[in-house]
Amino acid sequence: MKLVQNTLSRFVAEEQIAGCSAMILKDDIIRFEGYFGYADREKKKKIAADTIFPIASMSKVITVVGIMQLYEQGLFKLWDPVSEFLPGFKKPTIAVEQPDGSVRIIPAQNEVTMRQLFTMTSGIPYAGNESAAARIADQKGDEYIAEHGDMPATVEYCNLAGQLPLAFEPGERWMYGFSIDVLGGVIEVLSGQTLGEYLRKHVFEPLGMTDTGFFVPPQKQERIATLYHILDGMKPDGRQYPAQKPTFESGGGGLFSTLHDYSRFAQMLLHGGTLNGVRILGRKTIDLISTDHLTPAQQATHNWNTQRGYGYGLGVRVLTHPETADINGSVGEWGWDGAFGNWFCVDPRENLTCVYLTTNIPGDHYRFIPRLMASMYASL
Repeated sequence: MKLVQNTLSRFVAEEQIAGCSAMILKDDIIRFEGYFGYADREKKKKIAADTIFPIASMSKVITVVGIMQLYEQGLFKLWDPVSEFLPGFKKPTIAVEQPDGSVRIIPAQNEVTMRQLFTMTSGIPYAGNESAAARIADQKGDEYIAEHGDMPATVEYCNLAGQLPLAFEPGERWMYGFSIDVLGGVIEVLSGQTLGEYLRKHVFEPLGMTDTGFFVPPQKQERIATLYHILDGMKPDGRQYPAQKPTFESGGGGLFSTLHDYSRFAQMLLHGGTLNGVRILGRKTIDLISTDHLTPAQQATHNWNTQRGYGYGLGVRVLTHPETADINGSVGEWGWDGAFGNWFCVDPRENLTCVYLTTNIPGDHYRFIPRLMASMYASL
């Protein structure tokens, strides 16, 4: 895959990014594995096979797999109200911005369902989103930390989020937000384990994902790749990462992983929930996750540049129209990405997976991923 090699090398040589790694498997054979640039530019430390990346929202698909194991056990239905597991979601309200800039809080007509969490149609915002509900979430989050000195634990956090106003009536439209984190809270309620414990026992250990978790132990901290502000002179971000279990385990964005670990996870998805004889999920459950679930009205608001030509399944994008996406790929390709530029795909039609890990702030996916995909698919 010389085209992929050239494309990723160019990203680094032209100083568009500090570094990256990628692995492409087709027909269970590694067709490409490459490491480019620096995990730490200042120390001249190169990205390597054991480099640990904060994977941000690529955590979401792992959380979806974890909770769908509980779905297979008959512990919930997709149309169940979330309040059945997290009582903070009873009697939801909606923050409606008025023409004069004030905000009116009104009762929602319906409760948020589990299905709406999976499909990002719940109306639960991320703090920082452009909405009155997000501004309220920002304020309440700041107040909590000022009072308690730390974030709340996972289930408490999810219940508190349920008491805040939604951005719109549940199911009305698509909006990327805190929904998958709430699913992490449901995992804790249904399993009686912390989210990290559950994922370790039921996903990471069975798949041999030895470097994946919500914190990086002290002896591994030196392996974490530095994040770089790619639009600000490649300035290092300087953030610190947890060396022990954090109070809040973010199923929507808190995991760390390596190229080999996440590639094993992607291969499990490709093979219908099983890898090397280890069953994580059933084949039909994988089919359900990777099917477009959006209604036409919801699809109309699923309008990011990176999502053109895609529908949305249970926590994942699903390619429905390659000609609209301007991608030389396959109908049915699916996966997700992360805020720091990370991205992965599963392509059942080509029996292929690709995992791409990098260190960008902002992620700037639309600048890089279509070029990676063009080179990858042209190499088949």
